Amino acid sequence: MTPLLLPTLDTDAEFARITAALTRRGFLSGSAAALSMLALAGCSSGEDSGGPDGETRTVQTHYGPVGVPVDPQRIVAVSYNTPWQLQAVGAQPVATLDYSAYIDQFTPAQQTFVNGLSTVGVFLQVNREAVVAAAPDLIVGDAYEIDEDMFRELSKIAPTAVYSGTNRSDWRTVAEGVADAVNKGSPLTSNREKYQAMQERLRTDYADQLRDNRWAQVAIGGSEGLFSILYPTGVTGAMLTDLDVTRGEFIPDLRPSTGFEAFPLEQLEMLRDVTVVVYPKQPDGTDSAGMKSIFASPLWSRIPAVASGQSFGISTQVTDYGTAINWLSELESGALEALS
Repeated sequence: MTPLLLPTLDTDAEFARITAALTRRGFLSGSAAALSMLALAGCSSGEDSGGPDGETRTVQTHYGPVGVPVDPQRIVAVSYNTPWQLQAVGAQPVATLDYSAYIDQFTPAQQTFVNGLSTVGVFLQVNREAVVAAAPDLIVGDAYEIDEDMFRELSKIAPTAVYSGTNRSDWRTVAEGVADAVNKGSPLTSNREKYQAMQERLRTDYADQLRDNRWAQVAIGGSEGLFSILYPTGVTGAMLTDLDVTRGEFIPDLRPSTGFEAFPLEQLEMLRDVTVVVYPKQPDGTDSAGMKSIFASPLWSRIPAVASGQSFGISTQVTDYGTAINWLSELESGALEALS
């Protein structure tokens, strides 16, 4: 089987598999040429940069306090999810990673958001020369992809704010950090309050459906013959847990740091008491080839949830409060209303 080297919407399981496959973390281009471009561009270091009027403020990041422009005008996003976190709070980058090879994995709104922007590398491979050429006054990303060595190199170009959560499920901390870096705390707060209100409403309005059913989240397993269970240590696994669901009794009680655990298809029997299954769909609402291979297993059709038509796909990829609201909306319209 040819390994898939690019992220897809089978979020937690696929992201972890890709991260393991792409072991090279660094810059594509030589430092000498980049430093020459830096001098020609007249870009300043992280300590000297500011907004149009030179005013700066200090933010707390994964790598310590960083002085950033009060009103950044040329934001460069160097991590996979960062553009969507910027989009959620109304901040427009001038450059992002290159998503062209898998642009159909994103929603039309996301595609429009990055259309025509300069690119600065691909997933886990930042091109330093391209970052310099973008003439940023602020660089933002997350520590899952930007290690300390890369952070130091990027900080020579412009102030660099990199964030991380406590684990894979903690998208909130990263999204809030990115919003703080670009001085968009107000829209972030608004989105957070809307998310929390919706979360509480679903817990209340659908308490019986959430508690009285047995739930499981299933995704692709990374290679043929495998499936994954998404756990509360992952992004959407944590969101479902926050709704106080009852999970399947025979699902192994694990807390994998990746947010998922892969099992052979023969172990689909662990879902023998599950009455509701949630799984990731692609942005266009279709099922991925990986999920279709799981559906083809005779054991899949024996799961009570599948046999009773209570298997629900959700296409939203969660990176911030805005997309989290969309994920909850899909859960409500697709699953919770059908269970009522």
